[in-house]
Amino acid sequence: MVDSTRQESVRGRLIRGGTSRGLYVTPDELPPAGERRDAALIELFGTPDPLQIDGIGGGNSHTSKVMIVEAADRPTADVAYTFGQVGVDRATVDWSGNCGNLTSGVGVFALRSGMIEPTEPETTVTLYNANTDTHVDQTIPVVDGQPAVRGDYRVDGIPGTGARIDSYFREPEGSLTGALFPTGNRRETVTVDGDDYPVSLIDVANLNVFLRAGDLGLDGTELPGDLDDPALLERLELIRGAACERLGLVEDRRDAADERAAVPQVALVSEPQSFARSGDGRVDADDIDVTSRIVTTQTPHHSYAMTGAMCLAAACRLDGTIPTEFVRDGDASDVRIGHPKGTITVGVETATEKGEPAVERVRVGRTARPIAEGRFHYRPPA
Repeated sequence: MVDSTRQESVRGRLIRGGTSRGLYVTPDELPPAGERRDAALIELFGTPDPLQIDGIGGGNSHTSKVMIVEAADRPTADVAYTFGQVGVDRATVDWSGNCGNLTSGVGVFALRSGMIEPTEPETTVTLYNANTDTHVDQTIPVVDGQPAVRGDYRVDGIPGTGARIDSYFREPEGSLTGALFPTGNRRETVTVDGDDYPVSLIDVANLNVFLRAGDLGLDGTELPGDLDDPALLERLELIRGAACERLGLVEDRRDAADERAAVPQVALVSEPQSFARSGDGRVDADDIDVTSRIVTTQTPHHSYAMTGAMCLAAACRLDGTIPTEFVRDGDASDVRIGHPKGTITVGVETATEKGEPAVERVRVGRTARPIAEGRFHYRPPA
């Protein structure tokens, strides 16, 4: 008989990293990797439920995330972490990608947990991401031995300002597929219900599907509420699923939402445009290099997924891709992306190796802040 009063718990911290929020825990707080761990996280976050009312999830993809962090057991890194995207409407946990926003909180968690020794005025730590087998060099401002939470750096999509955390993602190409251009092509065509869509499939920091906003009858400046249309999201998911088929990630495109819920991401791209931001204010076309909207786990993102921004910025510097049709001319390393909440700037360092392009490093600035710590309770699977 199942004990109707029993609950289990994990000790961890809720941290807002960039424009995402997630649970940060050490691996010993969770069941071993596999079905039991997934079941525990699904219960813990209150999935499946669009509100996640019976768990710690926030009812959307950017607040239904987990980071499992520990001291690294390799000489190349100080801290190792594994990212999990917990489903909202579906009882899934996708371990195939990374989260650039929550990566900004990994060093903060490691410092507050005593995994690394703090140095002032800033601590530099090397992170190893187990999902993508890549390294991240991160610099965290430190005051009185603790990560700073106040500063003058602004991240569009987050109220106020905070202490800037810089993350440098080394050799980010091929994170899932092992190749910058997984099919060998810089652009190709996928067909959905008889309609052809030119796309670029690019793997930098996370695998992304880029397509023209105009090919879906959009102007590219739509806000999340405008994109939250069932017919449009179904069409985008079928395009994403068709890309998964092309890449051999699923056998049937209609299974992608369950089998590959988080990766690849799908992004709509258009030229630099002026538009009204979500909330208030405007983005001026002269202040950005490209306009984009991204959909993650079948949900329009309220701002922009960080790994998606890194991939888009790199794609803007790779000739022959869909994004290069729209990006403002220029050879500056920084690419300024216009998204629903404002702008985000990503630094890109590229090179040519044996006649082929290579992405050596991408840089992003974010802020992070611990919100809560303690025990989070869930009912163990029967």
